[in-house]
Amino acid sequence: MTGTATMWWSSKPMARDAELNKYTGKNEKTKIIVKLTAEGATAPPREPAIDARTQNEMMAFWYKKQEEAKKLVEDDDVSFGNSEWANPSGLKNQLQGQAGIKFKPM
Repeated sequence: MTGTATMWWSSKPMARDAELNKYTGKNEKTKIIVKLTAEGATAPPREPAIDARTQNEMMAFWYKKQEEAKKLVEDDDVSFGNSEWANPSGLKNQLQGQAGIKFKPM
């Protein structure tokens, strides 16, 4: 690149006459990465938030979760709802000694 350049940081052009602490604050240990482009050019492209390998791993994980969810939706086995262990007031009845009592409607 020849000629004048523009420094870009945080997707904003940096003024030539401004000090860096205008952009980064007073912390002396701050590390910034500045990109250079030709004068009058558009902003440089942003870097991806995650690398390609990590993105592929995440997509595979969520695809597996989605497939498991589809299988659970297709499996409409609700026979467990009539089991004794699925009774929402079973613990209370057991603690009060009413576990073996059956009521018949009249």
